[in-house]
Amino acid sequence: MPNINSEKGTSLVEVMVAIVILALAILGGFVLFSYGRGQIDVQKNRRAAVQLAAQKLEGLKAGNYDSIQAGETTESISLGDLSYVRNIGAEDLGLYKKINVSVSWEQMNKTQNVGLTTFIGPE
Repeated sequence: MPNINSEKGTSLVEVMVAIVILALAILGGFVLFSYGRGQIDVQKNRRAAVQLAAQKLEGLKAGNYDSIQAGETTESISLGDLSYVRNIGAEDLGLYKKINVSVSWEQMNKTQNVGLTTFIGPE
């Protein structure tokens, strides 16, 4: 005679535990996806900032050495919906001039910054 009290099925508690575990896994995946997407945006803007800094350095290298004055200048540049601030610092070291270009922008509630430095000499 079969046992009427045998428990061969799945109880409601087991189903609920499985649903909670699945929900936590999906939520964790979503959080990782969102973080990764934010980092992709940061790196995209970082590449644009490096390009802006390199562009300025190349322009100074291609220009007249004597026209590079010691001191600092600041430029604001808008690309799409983002604004960059480019700071150019020039220091006269005698035969060479040291050029620092830094580009900063606001993203993810933080100030992001990249910088490039080079030395330019007379031809």
